[in-house]
Amino acid sequence: MLGLAAQFVLPVSQPPIRDGALLIDGCIRAVGPRAVLKKGYPGVPWMDLGKAILLPGLVNVHTHLELSALRGRIPLGHSFVDWVINLLETRSSLTSETYARAVEQGITELVRSGTTCVEEVSSTGASFAGLRKSGLRGVVYHEVIGPDDARAEGIAEVSFGHLETMREEARGGLLEIGISPHAVYSVSPRLFDQSRRLQQSLGLKTAIHTAESPAEIEYLRSATGEIRTRLLPAAGWGEIPPPALETTPVNYLARVGVLGPRCLLVHAVHLTEEDLEIVVRSGVAVAHCPRSNAYLGVGRAPLRTFRDRGIPVGLGTDSLASNDSLSLWDEIRFAHQTHEGLLSPAEWIGMATVGGAQALGLAAEIGTLDPGKQADVTALALDDPGADPYEYLLHQAATEKVLLTVVGGTPLYERQEP
Repeated sequence: MLGLAAQFVLPVSQPPIRDGALLIDGCIRAVGPRAVLKKGYPGVPWMDLGKAILLPGLVNVHTHLELSALRGRIPLGHSFVDWVINLLETRSSLTSETYARAVEQGITELVRSGTTCVEEVSSTGASFAGLRKSGLRGVVYHEVIGPDDARAEGIAEVSFGHLETMREEARGGLLEIGISPHAVYSVSPRLFDQSRRLQQSLGLKTAIHTAESPAEIEYLRSATGEIRTRLLPAAGWGEIPPPALETTPVNYLARVGVLGPRCLLVHAVHLTEEDLEIVVRSGVAVAHCPRSNAYLGVGRAPLRTFRDRGIPVGLGTDSLASNDSLSLWDEIRFAHQTHEGLLSPAEWIGMATVGGAQALGLAAEIGTLDPGKQADVTALALDDPGADPYEYLLHQAATEKVLLTVVGGTPLYERQEP
């Protein structure tokens, strides 16, 4: 057992504790005032962080670590479809070694910024291998893509093999395996059905890029627009006739039966009132990626409405192909500026911790500093001892201030003083 002490402990589930402390092994054993815990548990070794804030590790609810090599390499162009086409062209030159190095770099950035749990969508398998070695907690979703109904069974068969292997290799570890049918414009109706069958038979969680751009909305409503005329041909799918669905992405996903409490909708920028009712009724959660949305110019998600309707929402950075860092501190601050006045500092920090845990279905294990939960903890230097800790984190927290990152009681990063 180890004691951690700091000027402030933020359990998130209760008010800040000044001169607080935690007792941890693999789990959190006790939380309270430093003097009380030191007296009650004699003989326990202590790490006194001094002028610092201890809080739950951050939960990043959407990443593509395999794309970390593309930071600054994807020209934005003039539209979301421009960006996707540029992404497809640029990543075609990446090798398995490049992917592996990219994942390692991304994991290092996550850990040093205080992230202890991540939602990762993997298309190559490199991020699963890297995360297994890293000691991070997370849900890794095997990505499924294929708009051609004629190939659905074959893709599903291959995916089943990948999922079975990943589940076996992840058994007993910190990673959970899920499935990610990419998006409504890149997955055929039959492949969605096959994905649903895999999800149900294997008991998997699901993540789907949904209602991200106006181009997606146009394609689903009328089978026209840039996705039809430019994106599908650029991806080699130009000869596949698109469905004329005359619906929204959320409504379509409800029809094919993939929505539910174990489903995460990524982005969810463009939702109708009917969509929102479906989201609430189905119990899905949302990954809010404000910096990526802004970079791609796709619009701003209705965060206030999500909150008012009780929809679980976590913050995600998305990939470094559409963002300039994997730091949730940067994401929190940008979200605060974008949704000015919407949430208090404590609520923003809550969204990056317990909110993310709820969105990933892990709130019983992580997200707050409560006895019995996993010892996933981060600590940041406090430059202004008189500051409100939540205000300080919202406005001044940064990767450079992270002192310690611990997952399941195991330190993954400890800042070395120069």
